[in-house]
Amino acid sequence: MRATHLIVRRFLEAEGGRVSYLTVDGAQAPETLLLIHGAGVSARTWVNQLRGLTDALRPIAIDLPGRCGSDPTSDPTLATYAHIACQALERLHTGPVFVAGHSLGGGVAQLLAMRHPDKVKGLILISTCAKVPPADGAMKLFGFVPPPFRRVVLLWMSGRVLFAPSTSWQAIQLTLNEIRDCRLATLQSDAAVGRAMDLVSTAQRLRVPTLILCGGRDRLTVPALSQQLNALIPGSRLEIVPSAGHMLPLEAPEIVNRTIRDFVHTVTPEVAVRHGLRRLLRRLAGWGRV
Repeated sequence: MRATHLIVRRFLEAEGGRVSYLTVDGAQAPETLLLIHGAGVSARTWVNQLRGLTDALRPIAIDLPGRCGSDPTSDPTLATYAHIACQALERLHTGPVFVAGHSLGGGVAQLLAMRHPDKVKGLILISTCAKVPPADGAMKLFGFVPPPFRRVVLLWMSGRVLFAPSTSWQAIQLTLNEIRDCRLATLQSDAAVGRAMDLVSTAQRLRVPTLILCGGRDRLTVPALSQQLNALIPGSRLEIVPSAGHMLPLEAPEIVNRTIRDFVHTVTPEVAVRHGLRRLLRRLAGWGRV
C-alpha cells in the first residue's frame, strides 16, 4: 500500500524574522526543490507540486515576507526576497537544490541563482520574465483607486487576467482566496517590486541549466516575454503549454509536474559531471602548488 505523505507547515528563523514554509512529511527523495510563489499569493499555490512531485523531489515551498506565517520586511525588494530564500536553504542544510519560481517568484529565483550559483543545480522559471513591460491603461488607473476599494478591484481584475477559459473552478477559487487573504500592504509592495523588476543583465549572466514554462493563454506575462527570457539565458529551454494561463502550476499541474520531473532527471547527471570536474580541477591546482 502506498504511503500517504502529508503537507505540513514549518518555520525557521532568518535574518529579519520568521519564515514559514510548506513541505511534505516523510518525503525522502535525494533532490530538493525550492518553490517560490508569485505576487499576492503564498506557498499554498504550489499544492499540486507538493503533492505530485514527492516521488522525484523533496519539495520546500517558502512563504515570502508578509504572508501566512512569514514576518513582513521593512525592505520588500527582489534582493531581500532572494537573500531570505538563500538563508532558508542554509538553515535547512539542503546543499545545492533545484529552484522553481512562479511569476514574481521567478524573478527571485533568477537573482538567487545569479548571486549564489553554488546553491542552485537548476532553475524552473514559470510564467515570468526578465523585465516587466510598462503598465497598460487599466493598471495605471488602478493607482487612482482609493485604498479601501483596491482589493475588490484587484480581485475583479485577477479573475479576468490570470486564468485561461478552461481553468478549473478549484484553481480559480484557491487563487482568489489567496489574494483576498493577503495583506493590503503586501499586495502593494508586491506590485511595486514587480514594476521595478529589471533582470536583463542577471538573466544574461546565468550559467545554470534552466527550464522556462509559460501558458499559451497567459495575458499577464505573455509568451513573448518567455521567449525573450529564453533568448537571454544561455542554454535555456522553453516549453509553452497552449491551453493554460498565468497560474500554470494550478491550471496544468500534471504537465508542469511531468516537465519538472523530466528536467531534473536530465540535469542531475550533468550536474554530477560538472561538480566532479570542479573537484578534479581543484585537486590538480593543489598538486601544482606542491
